[in-house]
Amino acid sequence: MKSKCEVKFIGIDDWNRPVFKDIEKESYYGSLNTLFGYDATEDIVLKTVLSTELLLFGNSFNCEPWGDKPATEISIVL
Repeated sequence: MKSKCEVKFIGIDDWNRPVFKDIEKESYYGSLNTLFGYDATEDIVLKTVLSTELLLFGNSFNCEPWGDKPATEISIVL
């Protein structure tokens, strides 16, 4: 099991949630509490969202979030 999950911001979903993708596999994470407009820039999102608030969303973009806490520490990469 890896000790850290690295994720990259990929966009704002249909419910205004910031979505991040694991750079090694098809796992998506995001925030259910910090929401943005559809036109939010990556810079604004990265300055606002904390890696500690990210939850597991599932295996695809725009999916219903599973809401589980990640099994490993999350690191947001550029």
